[in-house]
Amino acid sequence: MKKIILGAITLLAFTFQSCDKVKNPYPKQYVDIDTNLLFGMNLETYKNTLWPSFGPNTNTNVNVLIEDFTGHKCPNCPNAAIEARNIEGQHEGRVFVATIHSGAYATTYFQNYQFAPYTANFTTPEGLEISTEISDGGFGGNPSGTINRKTFGGFIFQNYSGWASNVSSILTANILKVNIQSKCNYFPETRGVFLHTEVDKLISDSLELYQVVYLLEDSIIKPQTLPDGTTDLNYVHRDVHRGNIDGKAMGRKITEDMKVDKNGGALSGNKYYLNYSYKLPDQYNPDNMHLLIYVYRKDTKEVLQVIKQKIKP
Repeated sequence: MKKIILGAITLLAFTFQSCDKVKNPYPKQYVDIDTNLLFGMNLETYKNTLWPSFGPNTNTNVNVLIEDFTGHKCPNCPNAAIEARNIEGQHEGRVFVATIHSGAYATTYFQNYQFAPYTANFTTPEGLEISTEISDGGFGGNPSGTINRKTFGGFIFQNYSGWASNVSSILTANILKVNIQSKCNYFPETRGVFLHTEVDKLISDSLELYQVVYLLEDSIIKPQTLPDGTTDLNYVHRDVHRGNIDGKAMGRKITEDMKVDKNGGALSGNKYYLNYSYKLPDQYNPDNMHLLIYVYRKDTKEVLQVIKQKIKP
């Protein structure tokens, strides 16, 4: 009898072990896509009809991300915003701005939204965390910014007076280490955003890379303190950071299990595929929103490449 019971236990244990091996036959990133945000189709139909394929990435240029850390009660911040927008306009398609309402110590007086007329809450959990994670001795207060989070003069954070020259130095050197492509599908019925990205690693070293996706609001009219101390009640805030679509301030680590096709089949080479699903909050107009997708290296936090993707292509 003891032998029979022991045999049954052994068989049961083997069965559980066997189930563990096939419990998740596809990479988790595909399973995580929220199929409830699809409209009129299931995941299989989506993969067969709308899941994008990427051709060769012929881009040869490195782009620049300006992160403008600001506040609606900061009197000098409008000048920094003007400088960022001018630089972006001078290098259209190569420079992108993210306006993050956060201070050197996360939430400060400049971001306060407790009292009229400054009642708009522009802060985000991810923005506050980012300002802490990458903060250094150069981030003494607003306005301050990063240029691809590259170090200039020993600091990541820079005064806006030096942004233009720092951007030019990166564009002139044009050292491309990572290429990114993206495509987006939007379902207005569910407000579902499905973002698909391809990351092409062009360098052979073993850098630990992460991908981040910012949700930005193109423009919004709310009060802002001006350099002369007055308040502009109809100030146009541009490229306002509204969070990261996966809720991860420092993004998703790029790993070998992302070298797969849409069905989970292993791929060779140095191209990685990251996919996201996200419900756009009701207060945002999809026509007034876009995504910034960037890849950075963990050790130095330096941004290696950034691209822009509209919610509604």
